[in-house]
Amino acid sequence: MKQLVVVGAGLAGLYASCLAARRGSDVTLLTSGRGGLGLSSGRIEVWSRGPPDRAPSEAPRGHPYRRVSASDLRAAVDEFRDMMTEQGLPYEQRPGANLLLPTALGALRAAALTPGSQSLSRIPPEAQLGVAGVEGFRDFSAPLAAAGKLGRRPVRVIPDLPPPSPPGHRDLYSTDLATQFDSREDLEEVAQRWSVALRGVEALLMPAVLGWRHHAKVHHTLEQHLGIPIVEIPTLPPSVPGLRLERALHLAAFAAGVDYVEGSRAVGRVAGRSRGRRADAVAAFTPGGMRVYPAQAVILATGGALHGGWRLNSEGEGRESVFGLPLAHQADGGEWTAPQMASPQPYSYFGLRVDRDLRPLAADGTPAFENVFAAGGILAGADRTRDGSRQGIDLATAYRAVRAALE
Repeated sequence: MKQLVVVGAGLAGLYASCLAARRGSDVTLLTSGRGGLGLSSGRIEVWSRGPPDRAPSEAPRGHPYRRVSASDLRAAVDEFRDMMTEQGLPYEQRPGANLLLPTALGALRAAALTPGSQSLSRIPPEAQLGVAGVEGFRDFSAPLAAAGKLGRRPVRVIPDLPPPSPPGHRDLYSTDLATQFDSREDLEEVAQRWSVALRGVEALLMPAVLGWRHHAKVHHTLEQHLGIPIVEIPTLPPSVPGLRLERALHLAAFAAGVDYVEGSRAVGRVAGRSRGRRADAVAAFTPGGMRVYPAQAVILATGGALHGGWRLNSEGEGRESVFGLPLAHQADGGEWTAPQMASPQPYSYFGLRVDRDLRPLAADGTPAFENVFAAGGILAGADRTRDGSRQGIDLATAYRAVRAALE
């Protein structure tokens, strides 16, 4: 049984941990805190510039997709979808094409996979759409969502619907509403209160707050009682769909036997007998002291600067945060950003350069370590938001890194 240490608990780290553990490895996941899934829509964007399966061939030189094959990407997406189905969070996709999904601004955004509750596929083209917020919840505006007309389809604005429980003494967060729906036994009564405002509406669009732990049951029950499809639209963070995805990955990791250590700062240790060519452990610095986790292989899934995956010092030198590996970036701080906010930002492309096995490269262009691999947002070469490739890179490179680490 191979000992593998994964550093990072975002989508790439959690998915890599699940994959490796399901393949028989002894996996320890180290993380200083929560990953960024609570900020996400829960959707899987692979390649918004064209068909998702063309991403490895269409991506520009230096892009992380150039380090994986089309078969790696397909296998990664398929296993992720199967894993989520096992955890009661089924995802929908259209083979070879993107889905167009509603946003809170009334636009449509491309994604390769989506949680079923966010899909427009069950709504007939002629159906009268209604969009509604929830009383006391300020992070969603029905008039704003309707103003974009969701791909030129007319949308009727519905007055805010009453929440499952009486409002309290403060504004509601999306997590408050999700918890209320989870704990509400009589959803039929909620549907009855909503049905008056929804007369004539053949499909309801609303903020993504329909439960967290029991989302599938809540969503299905309300649709049954109302007799119309309900489509959820992701809101500002904290994002309930992102938290559902995080929970499903946690459950999959625990079921596979991953040892999850949260609240630790990770520092890589180099094996002396290997002449600096191999890592043999990762030290976790926790409030209870330091603990060393032996490793036959390490996967870095620490994300970008926002999540502490890399740092720039006052002299403009960039280093990865676990092993101090050199960063691919512009040395001149004046070149880190573009003059216009809407322009491509150079800092988005900062990260680790890697070889075909996703091993980070040293300054001389050779692998820094034989048994250290990288996946996700720590990789250089992509503006993942502009490409619509963020989650696709996470899944595909995690899949490829695990395969290389276990060979």
